[in-house]
Amino acid sequence: MNTRSNATTAGDAAAAGNATTADKAAAADTARDWAQYLTVRVDPDDMVRYVHRLMTAPKLAELEWGADTARARAAQLRWTALNRAFGDARVSTWTNSQQDLIHLPAALIGAAGVARLTVQEDEVVFDIPTLLDATLQLCEPAGHA
Repeated sequence: MNTRSNATTAGDAAAAGNATTADKAAAADTARDWAQYLTVRVDPDDMVRYVHRLMTAPKLAELEWGADTARARAAQLRWTALNRAFGDARVSTWTNSQQDLIHLPAALIGAAGVARLTVQEDEVVFDIPTLLDATLQLCEPAGHA
């Protein structure tokens, strides 16, 4: 009498185990996909233009950059990593939040095109010191010394 429920439970457990294995395989595939774009750099001026176009006219950004090109994937990966970096206190000093908007210097976006990316906990992130160093290199000098 309980044989049916035990079989169903065992089948459900096996299916759940397979789903976990499938999820792990998908994560491994995603990590392999990322790996080929981690070292692709995007010219700082192009990165600024890409982000601007992505925020103002996403369909046009897709047309201009190509829907599935290495350059577009690298820029998108870098933009996603930059969004994660906004949560880091070392980066937040470069941003200015007003209401629902975050203002940030073009140098920070440009630096996102060339700074070193790494993978942490299945996410692509920036090496923050490298990102900030690249930002400083792209900043215009202030005043006259």
